[in-house]
Amino acid sequence: MARGWLLLLALIAGQGWAGDGGSDEPGSNTTAAGDESAWMGDYRIRDARGERELKLVRNGTRIEYRIAGEPIRVWRQTSDGVELRELYPADRRMVVYAPGDLRTLDKVPDWAQLSGLVDPALRARLDTAGNASAFAQPLARYRGADAQGKHVELDWLPASGLPARYCTGKPDSSRCSGGDSIRLQGLTQIPVEQAFTPLDGLLEIDHADLGDMEMDAFVHGLSHAEHSTH
Repeated sequence: MARGWLLLLALIAGQGWAGDGGSDEPGSNTTAAGDESAWMGDYRIRDARGERELKLVRNGTRIEYRIAGEPIRVWRQTSDGVELRELYPADRRMVVYAPGDLRTLDKVPDWAQLSGLVDPALRARLDTAGNASAFAQPLARYRGADAQGKHVELDWLPASGLPARYCTGKPDSSRCSGGDSIRLQGLTQIPVEQAFTPLDGLLEIDHADLGDMEMDAFVHGLSHAEHSTH
């Protein structure tokens, strides 16, 4: 069930943006206006699986991914760690992975990468390549290579802590060609009560209880879908 978001993260595993670790860190008080508003970005993702659309919604404590054909995934910071909720609105269900479940499954996400799409480890490897503006915000350009020697281009929006464009190329190349890419199509900041998918009316199922619900048609469908991806 968690394969989809893990594959999305794998797109940029080992990559990231670099910098001074200052106010443009995703999830900092300067990148999301607390719990009163949220950033909503529309992205086109391209990798080995092909092209697909991602809608990312984020404030200081919540991150939501919406990808067609997959459950809506919402990560939330709690006092015990990161919680994941997989939402199935058509089935009026949601599966909740408590922080302890994610630790047991070894699937605790990197919050900074999750909220900013690009792993924070890479930007320190990249060279600054000028400034511009996009989406009514300042934009910083970075160029260089990742740890595997692949050419990397990153256009970063410090005010929102999100990439406007990210792409990789072949080793020893000076341009992006045939590699993975992330491109921002639209960016807005809206009141938080309008940003995230409503949970009202969704039956909550703890991930730890799924093994005891094999006769439930919804749970059986989840198990079948998960096995069919292997």
